[in-house]
Parts: sequence; C-alpha cells; structure tokens
Amino acid sequence: MKHWSYLGGRTCVFAIALTAVASNAQLAKGQCKFLGNIITNQVPGDYNTYWNQASPENSGKWSSVQSSVKGTTYNWSGFDVVSNWGKTTGHPVKFHTLVWGSQQPNDASSATLADVKKWFEAVHTRYPNVDQIDVVNEAFSGHAPAQYRNALKNAASQYGVQSGEYDWIFVSFKMARELWKDSTKTKLIYNDFNTIEYDAENKWQVEMTKQIKAQKIPVDGIGLQAHDAYKLSTSSVKAKIDAIAAAGIPLYVTEYDIGETDNTKQKNIMAEQMAMFWNHPKIMGVTYWGLRDGQTWRTGTGIFTNTGALRPSMTWLKDWIPANQAKCDFSDIEARPVVATAPKPSGLIMKNIDGRLVAGVEREGKFVAVSALGRN
Repeated sequence: MKHWSYLGGRTCVFAIALTAVASNAQLAKGQCKFLGNIITNQVPGDYNTYWNQASPENSGKWSSVQSSVKGTTYNWSGFDVVSNWGKTTGHPVKFHTLVWGSQQPNDASSATLADVKKWFEAVHTRYPNVDQIDVVNEAFSGHAPAQYRNALKNAASQYGVQSGEYDWIFVSFKMARELWKDSTKTKLIYNDFNTIEYDAENKWQVEMTKQIKAQKIPVDGIGLQAHDAYKLSTSSVKAKIDAIAAAGIPLYVTEYDIGETDNTKQKNIMAEQMAMFWNHPKIMGVTYWGLRDGQTWRTGTGIFTNTGALRPSMTWLKDWIPANQAKCDFSDIEARPVVATAPKPSGLIMKNIDGRLVAGVEREGKFVAVSALGRN
C-alpha cells in the first residue's frame, strides 16, 4: 500500500486512516514537492537517506525491455528494481518512457499502431499502478521524435484528436489514459529538453500546453529536463518556466544536472537554481539526474565524488532542502470531504506532513491541523 502526497498539481484522495511511510529522513520528507534521483542497476545503499522519488536511467526504455516491436518476450528486471523500491518505501516512481525516438527496438521504424498498443498494454500489465509515466519523450523536431509517429498520427481521427503538429503526441496520451485510467494514481507526463533554456523549444512547448487545454488531452504534467539550465541565468530559466506554466498544467523538473567540474561553480548554481525550482508553485517535484562522478551520462554532473563523498553542491542540498518548505500551487485540487467539522478558518494553509496533505492554520507561531488529505 502506498501513501504519497506529491500531487502533480491535480488531485488527491481523502483518506481517514493513513499508515506512516516506511522511510528514512529523506531531504524533502514532509514537503509538498519530491526530490528524486535515478536508479540505474541497483539501489545505492544511502539512496533513502536523500531521495523520495525515483526514475530509471535506461531500464524503462523500449529497447531495454524488447529487442523487436514484434516480439513476445520482455525483460522487466531493470525497471522492477525501481518499481520494487517504490513499493517498499511508498515513494513515487516514474516509468521512462513509452514513446521515444531513441533507445528503441531495432525495427521500431516498422512499428504499427497495433505494435505500439501491445507495448503500452505490456507495460500496463506489469505496472498498472505506476505513479508517473513519461508517455512521450523528446518529440520536438530535431530532438528524437518516435520513428513510428505516422502510425500514431494516422489514428488521430479515431481518438478524436485534431490534425496538426501535436496530433501523434496527443494520440499517445489518449492511448495511455485508456489503460491508466485514474489520474489520481498515475500521472501522464510529456517530457523534453531545452524547453526552459532556448526560445524555439520554449515557444513550441508553450503552444503545446495551449492545445492540450483546448483539446482536453489527458496530460497531467509537463516534464522539463533542464539539462542546459545551468548554462543560463536563473532569471532567464524562470521566465521560460513561467511561460509554460501559464496554461495551468503542473510542471516537473525531470532530469536536472549541472555539468561543472569546478566544485564552487556547481554549488553556486545549485544554490541559485534549486532555490528557484523549490519556490516555484507550479513545479511539483525535482529529479536530479545522477549521483557519482564518473558514473553519470555527462562529465561534471555528479554531486558525489567517485568515492562517494559529498561534493559541495550536495552538501548545500542536504542542508538547504530540509530547512526550506517548498511552495506548491494546490489551487486546482478537487474539493474533497474533510475530517474536521469546524468552519474553515481564514488564512488556511496546506502542508505535506509525513505523506499527508494537511490543511491548517498558524496559531501563536505553531501549525494547527484542521483536516488531512492524502492518497491511499
């Protein structure tokens, strides 16, 4: 049984009784945002000391599971490690990814709509309650749009999707929602890079969010990889985040890293940009992409040394996150019954306390709970 209140900005389900999450003192414990990292082949021994969300690095990609789109055998062993960590700790995990143009089976270009559906169904059968899914990854032209996108595009009218640039993406989300029906259990995310760094991708992503709203596409969140954010000023990055956030769709910083071998530079960037992410009300969680130097996909992005010691950026993160309550926008949470029968007080505030979303007020400098919301 899982209990988590990293809401993805949409809904949370009221539960009268909640069991405490089995966990150590993760940095973001009790906060409204999660702070996650990647799990590659096995869970590091100190993982639960720091992180309360996990994404696979490679084990959820189609080629990691199947060698052929026509195949009938699946290798789930890699993502099972991530999934089992989530089941054990009660923390959210993300499946990465269903539709992409890289790390796909060798015959991906021949995939039909039926092949893609079979892939979706296989993932759903194995992970029917996964918390988050990158349904489509890097679809911007020039990034890595799926080779089989025309098979999805041709199904647009079948799925009630308007013909256009985003139609095959939207078909993918409608196909996913047919399987993972409950948006309070599984968040469907569009994920891409450079969207908060560079103008072309940012404008494209902004227009997509408008079309998502206009066509009522079941997209629960926009994933911002943020791999190049460290190269730019924090004010510029925030302005682009604000432009995407304007549509009202929750945002996730999904693959943040800082490619700096200079310890001081990396720490200073971390302190400035992570504080901005943590205080941005539309960002519902941050996943840092990598742990040890020499074991990350890009030079300088590790926040631990190759021997496991904390680099200054990680020391800052360890000290700052627990001391600073994240800001989250819960304005679009559906109304739910509450425990307390007392009238709603003025100045009502929300806090995530040990896996529960708690409504309360400040009285004489102390937080006094008046209701509890959570997901059971």
